[in-house]
Amino acid sequence: MKNTCAFTTMKKFIYTLMLGIVAVFSHFVYELSGRNLIIGLFNPVNESVWEHLKFMFFPFLLWWIAIYQINKNKCETTLSTWIVSAAISIVTAPLSVLLLFYSYTGAFGIESVIIDILLAFICYFIALCVASHFLKYSAPNNWAAIISVIVIVIIFIMFVVFTINPPELPIFYNNSN
Repeated sequence: MKNTCAFTTMKKFIYTLMLGIVAVFSHFVYELSGRNLIIGLFNPVNESVWEHLKFMFFPFLLWWIAIYQINKNKCETTLSTWIVSAAISIVTAPLSVLLLFYSYTGAFGIESVIIDILLAFICYFIALCVASHFLKYSAPNNWAAIISVIVIVIIFIMFVVFTINPPELPIFYNNSN
């Protein structure tokens, strides 16, 4: 019997753990690659907030493609609903990081690597909760799916362009200096 493929609470925790572990490891991939430019386009190249958003975006994007391939014949959820759910969560994860990171560092003056790491896990979980809601309750909408794909492509291009040529804004500065 097919279902809507909304994620159970247990699956959300498991997926969060998997994505968080990938995010933690992707933090070191650029250095381990010998500073390979191609690897740097998809993984953090410095300690700026912007670069750290890459591991909220790229692993999640690949994860959504894999989860769709695994579940497409088991669910009654349409491709357009999957795309919209994926796009919303892929955007929600990095935006949650920005909101929470700047809230606790700016408002409270706290700097903590432990909180930064936990933040990745928390934001993946938030994004999975949002996505699960859309998978369960959203009606298929081809225009929303097309717009979602366009938004994801624009964000993808922004990551590539701003890795090669970052603007002079605080979010792009190396925070370890």
